[in-house]
Amino acid sequence: MIFIVVLAILRGRSTRAQEQRFRAFWDRENEANNTRRADLSQIPGFTFQADSLPRFPEDAELMESYDRILTLSHEKMMNLNGLSNTDLKMSYGPQNLEQLTVYGDNYSALESALLSYAKLLLEKEKRTEAIAVLEKGVMMPTDLMENYTLLGQLYQEENSPHRVEGLKAMAEKNLTGYARDTVLKALTPQVSETAGGTEIT
Repeated sequence: MIFIVVLAILRGRSTRAQEQRFRAFWDRENEANNTRRADLSQIPGFTFQADSLPRFPEDAELMESYDRILTLSHEKMMNLNGLSNTDLKMSYGPQNLEQLTVYGDNYSALESALLSYAKLLLEKEKRTEAIAVLEKGVMMPTDLMENYTLLGQLYQEENSPHRVEGLKAMAEKNLTGYARDTVLKALTPQVSETAGGTEIT
């Protein structure tokens, strides 16, 4: 009988908590929908200098990948990673949501294009150039986990622990939640016990 009473109390608390979260969400959503429209022309977007990247005019495949980045660099973009539609409406007004989505998509496309270019450079055995492109991605910053893990792998293969530590600091700054935890784990050497002692991998 006591168990049933306790269960009923806990269920009641859970229901009230859910109702409070639901009301808080819709209160914020209503506030966002009534936010005054901001002038997006007065808000600086993200700029990227594609001409700072390595390029290889003699390789058509690499130039196609590079030109994709160059085209995107001419589009207006904003780093909206981690922001919800409600966040955007609260900051810029609901009337700007569609245009902001375009700016955010341009930024995401540039992140992906840089990663693809770096991977293609690696396939072409242009390791130094691939590292430079991946470093550009991290500095954007990007929230693509593979950008960090691939760069970390290359740093580790070059036996550059200080660069790995710097990359971990960037990951902690740029990423959140599951993405941050996964990347930090990948960048941390794993210690295992072997017959001959301790092995770091």
